[in-house]
Amino acid sequence: MAIQIRNGTVYDPKNGIECEKADIFVADGKIVDEIKPDEIIDATGKTVMAGGIDIHSHVATYGLNLARFTFGVPTVGAIGYMYAKMGYTHVNEPLMTLNTASYVHHELSSIPLADTSAFLVLSLYDIDKEIREGDKASVKNALPLLLDLTKAIGIKIYDIRVKYAKKGFFYRGIDVTKCLKFFYDLVEAPKILLRTYPELLDEDTSILRGFHMAHIGSGIDDDARYEAAIEILKKGGAVDLGIVSPYPDEAVNMRIGYAAATEKFMSMDIGLEQPLIFSAVNEKREGNNKSLRFALEALDYLQLSNISFSTDSPNGCFFSSYPMVFAWLLSRGNRKELAEETDAEYSLYELAEITRTNPARQLGLENKGHLGIGADADIAIYDIDENTDGRELEKRLGNCSFLLKGGEVIIREGELNNDRAKKKTLYFAPEVKEKAYESELIERICNRRSFRAEHLKVDECFFE
Repeated sequence: MAIQIRNGTVYDPKNGIECEKADIFVADGKIVDEIKPDEIIDATGKTVMAGGIDIHSHVATYGLNLARFTFGVPTVGAIGYMYAKMGYTHVNEPLMTLNTASYVHHELSSIPLADTSAFLVLSLYDIDKEIREGDKASVKNALPLLLDLTKAIGIKIYDIRVKYAKKGFFYRGIDVTKCLKFFYDLVEAPKILLRTYPELLDEDTSILRGFHMAHIGSGIDDDARYEAAIEILKKGGAVDLGIVSPYPDEAVNMRIGYAAATEKFMSMDIGLEQPLIFSAVNEKREGNNKSLRFALEALDYLQLSNISFSTDSPNGCFFSSYPMVFAWLLSRGNRKELAEETDAEYSLYELAEITRTNPARQLGLENKGHLGIGADADIAIYDIDENTDGRELEKRLGNCSFLLKGGEVIIREGELNNDRAKKKTLYFAPEVKEKAYESELIERICNRRSFRAEHLKVDECFFE
């Protein structure tokens, strides 16, 4: 069906369109030049953006299926619907390992409505020999093979150091600085992501700016580390925010990490340095948050092109709270109860930049995150403008008027219209020769798991 979205107020940072009245035409799942429509959607007085892209949200991490019963995490079906209501059309899972890749893709394929992707998290134990010997060539050749095996969209390092339980001479670890220098500029595309934890921000910011710093707000726990995060931005580094809820009385229900937050937790070995712990928490926030200050201060440095929105959901703030956080960023009037008041606030154009344009670029999704000719017809329409404020802004950002996904109308007048829309899982597709899997490093990595490479390879059935 050919569709015309008529007279909407368009925000499309990639194409430099800010608050302009325009018509958008859709056919065969793409945005096209003007055509005769079969349907007209009247967007007069409404805001039109590309579909939202969540660059960092735990929706298919190994262990979440048990967490759904233990901690009340939403089911995969609910996840797709909740994102659609907010105007989101793509979500990226940040925690997939070689051990769990098939499981993660099974979960991603079960999420309706939204396109999906996942980062492959490296275990540095697998390549500690190469790191010690400075053998970058072997690792550089292996990374495309690992991406191909797991159908990942990018590489992430959860803990950029190697630590051993034993302390003898033959079990000495590899420190953070050595690992950072090894991976710096190792590959250009896709850029390697680092999980940000506080001690990491004590390292040389000139080195850190060569990576994508995932959920950087998680590492900002004092003024020195706050300044380090700002310095990374000034030097052109790419980050996603990892914002924690701005409201002191909001409970954070679950946390994923190496340490238990409460007595109620479960442990999952996914092939990292140590098992991950899923904890139930009921934590009250006090005062303002440095990650929020960081998000607002970035406006002063005009570095929004390097920033994507994230909360490390559910660790810092569950993704269902995005409308509340967006309203906080967009409106000074929502911050009266916070101690560290600031006059800075985002515009709708800047919100589109950090939730659409930048995540698409950082994930390498050329046809998403914008409204140019040839882009995927993932389009969100909200009944808001620059003057919408307070609770009304939060409410309408959480319940878009219309959402098109691949040219299909899945939200119409705020209600689910189609729960069977086409979806796909996207991944980085390097050119890999079959003989490359016979490399010594790949065989060693797989042998540590008592498998051959073909046993770990993700099946094509998840992408059909």
